[in-house]
Amino acid sequence: MDFPIIDVSDIDNSQLSIAGKITDACKTWGFILLKNHNIPVEDIDEMFQLAREFFLNMGEDKKAPWSINSKYVGYSSALSDAFKDDKASMWLSGKPGSLKDDLDSLPPFWRQHTDKIEAFKHGCHSLVIKLLICFALAMELPDRNHFAKAHAEDAGNGNKFRLICYPSRDNDPVKNTTRMSQHSDSGSVTLLFQTCSGLEVESPTGQWIQAPHIPGHILVNLGDALAFWSGARLKATPHRVTFGGVPHDAERLTMAYFGAAAPETLLEPIHAVGETEKLQNYDANGVVIQPGITVGEYGRLVMEKIYGSSVAQKPAVAVANAA
Repeated sequence: MDFPIIDVSDIDNSQLSIAGKITDACKTWGFILLKNHNIPVEDIDEMFQLAREFFLNMGEDKKAPWSINSKYVGYSSALSDAFKDDKASMWLSGKPGSLKDDLDSLPPFWRQHTDKIEAFKHGCHSLVIKLLICFALAMELPDRNHFAKAHAEDAGNGNKFRLICYPSRDNDPVKNTTRMSQHSDSGSVTLLFQTCSGLEVESPTGQWIQAPHIPGHILVNLGDALAFWSGARLKATPHRVTFGGVPHDAERLTMAYFGAAAPETLLEPIHAVGETEKLQNYDANGVVIQPGITVGEYGRLVMEKIYGSSVAQKPAVAVANAA
């Protein structure tokens, strides 16, 4: 079974046709590669250049004091999360304009680039909305905006944007770690931009395969919140990055935009015949989603599991006077 690659160049004019292809692939795989999307390659390349400068040219003393806070803004060094994954992250989340309004939460490097970041995030959000409308159309829901209307760009603390660096090392890191632990995403729709391949996904047959990397394409996957909300019609697929896919002496950069519903959104699954038992005990990476939980409460449980309760409660402003 081939990995699904879908051309969305005519998504605004042939929405129903493309919606069917996207939704069928997401029911089976939970992952798709988007071809001919509307996010300019030049913008993607520019963001990767900034990420490269930050991760590879800046010392830890210019990054570590601005650690990740409860609004998903800040830095997280490699081997520092609960799973000891060998990847560093820079989170640049929030409502439109929020980064510029709270520059003290950002490492100094990023403070002059907030307009570029916001423009890129806006383009990502627009694409996520189009995909959410496609799912509703293909599922023949009465309201084509059934999912989309809960995903306002300025809802809650805004959507999440994460730059990731899998560093190159001379020697193997500590034992019992990996590049990125096996998991499924927690939100609705994730857009992943890559400089090279390396992500492994669980195929419909249960085998681990490496997701393809094709320049100019975006790798898309769905999160558990949307899968649960859809009545398990859509699929949130486990994925991981191993040292087999990205060896310790290789470098990989990625960018992930996580589209999520507003925190107050109730996750009441659409009725699906034969899925009742699964939906009553829907296990998402060790966090059980039950009908009626809000997106915000579910997100808090996920953050605590990854970073600990201290991060989930951490104030938004981090080390304001560090230099």
